[in-house]
Amino acid sequence: MSRNETPQRKLVMITDDRALAAMAKGAIRSSEALSFAVIEKNLKELGAELRDLAADALVVDLDASRVDDFEQLQKIRRMSAGHCAIVVVASNFNPAAARVLIQLKVADFLVKPVQTSDLVRSCNNALKQPGEEAQVEPQFLAFIPASGGVGTTSIALETAQILNRHGRPQGRTTCVVDLNFQQGSCAEYLDIEPRFDISEIENAPERLDRQLLDVMLSRHASGLSVIAAPNQPSELRSFKSALVVRLLDLVSAYFDHVVIDLPRIWFPWTETVMSGSNRLFVVADMTVPSIRNARRLADVIVAKIGKQADVKVLVNRMEKRGNASGLNMRDVEDALGGFFGGGLPNNYPLVRQAVDHGRPLAEIEPANNVTAALERVILGSAGQERDGAKRAGGLRSLGRLWPMRKAG
Repeated sequence: MSRNETPQRKLVMITDDRALAAMAKGAIRSSEALSFAVIEKNLKELGAELRDLAADALVVDLDASRVDDFEQLQKIRRMSAGHCAIVVVASNFNPAAARVLIQLKVADFLVKPVQTSDLVRSCNNALKQPGEEAQVEPQFLAFIPASGGVGTTSIALETAQILNRHGRPQGRTTCVVDLNFQQGSCAEYLDIEPRFDISEIENAPERLDRQLLDVMLSRHASGLSVIAAPNQPSELRSFKSALVVRLLDLVSAYFDHVVIDLPRIWFPWTETVMSGSNRLFVVADMTVPSIRNARRLADVIVAKIGKQADVKVLVNRMEKRGNASGLNMRDVEDALGGFFGGGLPNNYPLVRQAVDHGRPLAEIEPANNVTAALERVILGSAGQERDGAKRAGGLRSLGRLWPMRKAG
């Protein structure tokens, strides 16, 4: 092995839970950088395997109500001599078990039922070399239109491009999820092929694993990943919440930022997605009906999910001095109250050119006013320092964490 090559890391799971083993095998794949194996045995059945593990990280499935399971865990801890990071997955969890695990200095512990994203993130962090940055919790930003034709998809895609561009130096990744399964436009706007075949997993969401997700991901030249289904305009179907939750849980295991383009229609799973988002943007344009609809929708969302997400209204094509209808910025702010999250200038020729060419706005015109305004909303104070200036603090924390509350 040359000096520049990174040695292969070894991850081992010990479990007799077939469902957990299947989930792990679907979510974690061996590669040149990682060797992954599952020992499908109960802890108390382990014998010679303990001496031959030689793993960098170990996932141990145990019953927190069984004393002999903790005795086996202590034995594993002693044999590893602190050279192996241990992640515990526990059933029948209790406060006393938590104290024991803390005393044993395990890297992390998860309580069943375990989300795919939590397991993958814990394993990734356990495998980190000294000095490497731990994997952070994913951030979800969702966008929903207050009325038709307000530019929600364009804003969602430009938000994703901003997060992708600013996150890339830190190794942060971004994925767009188009949840308008019948008439979504994300793939069309980026001029890429939609590859998310819902029929493959519609009746068995648990089939969606890392390998199938990779097959169904579309990738833009900018480095952005996209989940989008081929348009089915004649088939208005409502998919089960379990499918959407499984999709977003798996996406959150492999991406740091997830931007969701929600359809205007409220489906049974819509509230679930909203509850699991960190920030939720209602998109309106500068017309009286759209502003009214935005305020009503924002009120309904808060009534449904409370403070589980930060809800704001973005006003697209905003004219600060007033438009032909007589609306001005003060009118909009008064109508929306605390929900007003910012306005984006009217630069329709630039947006149309970007859509027609499948390119980010900043790639066509680096110093454009739409991207600058959106950066200030998405990145906070960091978005105000442009043109190569050093950005203090990077991306600010955006709120709640996935996995979402499951509904239906």
